[in-house]
Parts: sequence; structure tokens; C-alpha cells
Amino acid sequence: MAHSLRLELADGELLVLQLARRCQLFARSGAHWLTIDGQDICLHDGETVDLPAGKLLLEGRGQLELRLCAEQAAAQHAWLSLGSHYQTV
Repeated sequence: MAHSLRLELADGELLVLQLARRCQLFARSGAHWLTIDGQDICLHDGETVDLPAGKLLLEGRGQLELRLCAEQAAAQHAWLSLGSHYQTV
């Protein structure tokens, strides 16, 4: 069984995730900018990216799905922590 977390970002919102395990990020809708391990990635509707463990910064607008693969989901440890920051222009 795979585990996932659905997220929705609004304009001006910055989401910070600490990924304890590698996972996959799927853009359900919208356009998103993310950075992890010093690498910047643009993600658009229907695109998927595999992410390593580490601190992930997300910006953009639309829906995302963070997926943990089945073999990792069997582990009994937390796989992420999150915080958000909303800034107005």
C-alpha cells in the first residue's frame, strides 16, 4: 500500500517540508517551483519528480501529491514534518 499526502498551495504561500525519506512529488494541477539539496525544479500539471530526503521548499499555485513508496511506508517512523509561511506582496 502506498501512502500519500495531498497539498494545495495558494499564491504567495511557501511550504517547507523536512523529508525523512525519499519520496515522489506529483503535480495534480497548477505550476510549482521547488528546491531541495540546492537544486531548483519547476513542476507543471501531470509531472512527477523523485525527491531525496532533505529540506524541501515549495512555492506555486495548485494541487500537489506527495507519495511515499510502499516499501518505505512499511517503516513505523515519521517520514516528514511541515511548516508553512504565507507572505503578502
